[in-house]
Amino acid sequence: MVERTVTDVPINIDLTDTATEQLGYQMFGETKFTADVTVRGPKYQLAESFFGAGNIRLSANVDVVSAGLKTLKVSASVVDTTGDITIVSYTQETVEVYFDQPKQTEYTIEPEIDYAKNIDPEPEGYIIDTPILSVSSTVVNGPATEVSKIKRVVARVNLDQPLTENTTVNAQIVLLMNDNSSPKYCTCDVESDLSVTIPVLKQVDLPVSVSFINQPIAYQNKPLNVTISPARVNAAVPADQVDATQTLEIGAVDFSEIDNKLNHITVDVASIEAYRILDSDLTQIRITIDGSAMNKQTFEVPVTADTVTFLNVPEGVTASIPKDQTVPVTVIGPEDSLAELTAAGIYAEVDYANIAAENGNGEITATARFFVKSQKDCWCYGSYKLNVSVDGLDG
Repeated sequence: MVERTVTDVPINIDLTDTATEQLGYQMFGETKFTADVTVRGPKYQLAESFFGAGNIRLSANVDVVSAGLKTLKVSASVVDTTGDITIVSYTQETVEVYFDQPKQTEYTIEPEIDYAKNIDPEPEGYIIDTPILSVSSTVVNGPATEVSKIKRVVARVNLDQPLTENTTVNAQIVLLMNDNSSPKYCTCDVESDLSVTIPVLKQVDLPVSVSFINQPIAYQNKPLNVTISPARVNAAVPADQVDATQTLEIGAVDFSEIDNKLNHITVDVASIEAYRILDSDLTQIRITIDGSAMNKQTFEVPVTADTVTFLNVPEGVTASIPKDQTVPVTVIGPEDSLAELTAAGIYAEVDYANIAAENGNGEITATARFFVKSQKDCWCYGSYKLNVSVDGLDG
């Protein structure tokens, strides 16, 4: 008789038809084990050409009825061979496996930026804005006991130098339980290719401005008198846009909203998204547009198929004026220009994008804009409605 050691014999863990399977338990973590097995038998029967790992069966005894890390006893036997071969020993008499019912939960990923010691996370004159993740959420799979204890999922970034410009870096996803430790047996569907963009803002002190929509050509070079209070603000703008930022635009004013008087418009600081106002006590910015030098006159404008333009009409849909209409339109401008203006110099536009699809086919009321085309220093004031016919909508 001789002895021979067969290496890397797999240990079988079978849950089929067990109480463990009936309870809905699964295995988590390490589930593939091997052992080296020493056997004794006649020399010719233990030759590698006749006897190998396939002739040894290692089985873990599964009798698990509660969740947790369990120690399973391993048994060994010789199979698929004849002769007087016996098991002498094997290197793994037990294995440890974690059992639990599976659970799946989706979590929002939170950015977590860690700076090296002695690093100022915000150098003087710069502000770190809210980090932006390439992936906003992840699905965590694992044993129910651990998944239920997870309180946060973070995208962790370690930085060893201060930032003065927008930076995108790869992040490590970390699952954190209630005690801030990480679970051992959970996985998530975002293991790699997760990046964090860290926006960097630079502090500036610049004048405040406003832009105009539907501005007549005459006022592009000679604008109306506009006063903004405060005239300058302390703000933070994207660091990569500082050189191109000469003023801080707080919004756009449509000329159709400007009357022939002092027009007062208030902008809430909280509504400004392009940059951040740093003056903590400033909640509103006041715009005053002086139209008092202008005159006002109402024109009875005939609206026909020839005097109205439809914009953004989908393919296959038609929009038209079902019958001629006359609309009183208020026009503002210099006295001399208004004296020269006639209703024939005023036209209308209807943007189909503003027509709700649920209105369906047929005659509807649509919002229209009126414009002065014959005088370059006049504009139509207010908003208007027109009867419009729509055809070609499905359904």
